[in-house]
Amino acid sequence: MAQAKPDLAKPDLTQPSRVSERAEAMIETFIKDHGLRPGDRLPSERALAEMAGISRASLREAVGRMAARGRVTVRKTGILIAEPTASPSAAVAASWARETISAPLAPLVAYDAGYGHDVLEIRQALEGAAAYYAALRADPDDKTRIRDAFEAMGKSHGASTPIEEARKDAAFHLAIAEASHNAVLKQVMSSMFGLLQDSISQSLEKLYTVPQTFDALSQQHRALIETIEAGDAEGARQVSDRHLRFVETTIKRIDDDLARKARSTVARSAALQDKG
Repeated sequence: MAQAKPDLAKPDLTQPSRVSERAEAMIETFIKDHGLRPGDRLPSERALAEMAGISRASLREAVGRMAARGRVTVRKTGILIAEPTASPSAAVAASWARETISAPLAPLVAYDAGYGHDVLEIRQALEGAAAYYAALRADPDDKTRIRDAFEAMGKSHGASTPIEEARKDAAFHLAIAEASHNAVLKQVMSSMFGLLQDSISQSLEKLYTVPQTFDALSQQHRALIETIEAGDAEGARQVSDRHLRFVETTIKRIDDDLARKARSTVARSAALQDKG
């Protein structure tokens, strides 16, 4: 098995704009330039981060995206080039998802809360399926990655911004998608990473206004891990569905309360103007 050595020459990283996407492009260039084959090992995480001139956190995000689409496999021994399991239809699905779903919807989700509820419905369909197949197919390394992602979420709570916590949350769900070993499902969810992250970020900003919500979410995530590790496919789907219904119901209650307060404020202002 070949072990590639770091190359100090950096490719042009001016495009695409996002740091993690630039890192992906750098890794792909490195793989091509060094003629790496399935089973070959990439340089260490630290070396790759130094080559790209980015933080290790951004590098991990890039590697996570590549793992979710089946390009690499992350093991305790390092980052390996994955076997080419994805079919042409998987690549088509990923491209279609990016061009027709993620790109047009990203600005809408960012500025209109109503679209966030639509994303939650789609998440229920995708993540329920991912949990189901992960319970059937996850290997020991998959389960370790899922647990690591769960622990990373816990560590980031209270010590990070909602955006960073959302990134950890999305990475957790992508780890489950990877464990499904369904190439199309992995590609579609990976291509929607940004949309998923934006949706989770908006959700967390609202959910954390409710006391003890983080504890409830953590318990739900832990239950999801346990059903996957137990190989309970239908149980994993049900836990995933209940988790997202909890998120949706809680957010709807918060939105309703905010709307009610806004109406009350308008009514009071109108009454004061009438008296004046």
